[in-house]
Amino acid sequence: MEREKNNNSNNRSNKVFIGTTIALLILVLCLAGYIFLNKDNIKYITGNNNTNAKNETVSKNNDKTTNSSDNNTSTSTDNNSNNSTPSENTNTTNSIVSFDSTKAINSSQKNYTLACQGSFGIYITVDASQKVMDFSFTPSRVVENYPLNWTSTNNSISHSEIKFTKKIIDVFFGGMGQSSTGDTVFILLEDGTVEYIPIVHALNHAQGAVISYGAIDGISGVTKFTLANTSGSVTTLAIKSDGTFYDLWYALKDTGNY
Repeated sequence: MEREKNNNSNNRSNKVFIGTTIALLILVLCLAGYIFLNKDNIKYITGNNNTNAKNETVSKNNDKTTNSSDNNTSTSTDNNSNNSTPSENTNTTNSIVSFDSTKAINSSQKNYTLACQGSFGIYITVDASQKVMDFSFTPSRVVENYPLNWTSTNNSISHSEIKFTKKIIDVFFGGMGQSSTGDTVFILLEDGTVEYIPIVHALNHAQGAVISYGAIDGISGVTKFTLANTSGSVTTLAIKSDGTFYDLWYALKDTGNY
């Protein structure tokens, strides 16, 4: 009797186990079937979530880029605004490049000074301060090439020291007209003005020393000189930083010094 009870109990346990196992298998099969049937929807949902996440990331990055761009634009505008004020008030002489003897690119020499090789025995140098110019010439040579009213000459080099209140930026031996009577030394100063020495007139009226004839009226903002031909004659141009220029013959022809 007792053995029969045990057998019945084991049978019930086996049935419960089998039933539970079958139920689990059915649940697993149902779940697998559901996933299989709805796999496209699941991918779509997952894909959308990923896309949304990516879009959010891109959107945030775009926002950052836009903000950065806006900030850069603002900064650039501010900088341009800040730069525009001094630009409007900047003197054109700022475009002049001052001579600095220490800035040689391919030489270690530091003792350079400005100089100008003139014609017919005339030689010009500028000292290290750039405010004193030495105008030297050999009388016997210049008298052979210029129409001078001298009664006697010699071979001794004559020196004239010419002082300036502003720094000399450039010295240029220029010509005007069709003869040597238009030869002129032009001196560009740091403020963009130009002084001049008409060779023939200066040598004829030197009285022992050649002098500068002062600043040319109406000339300002000059950055450099160049020779040019016009209507069969040579002339000297004084060029400004914006490319406009003065024909120095027209500035000097009525001075009475030629």
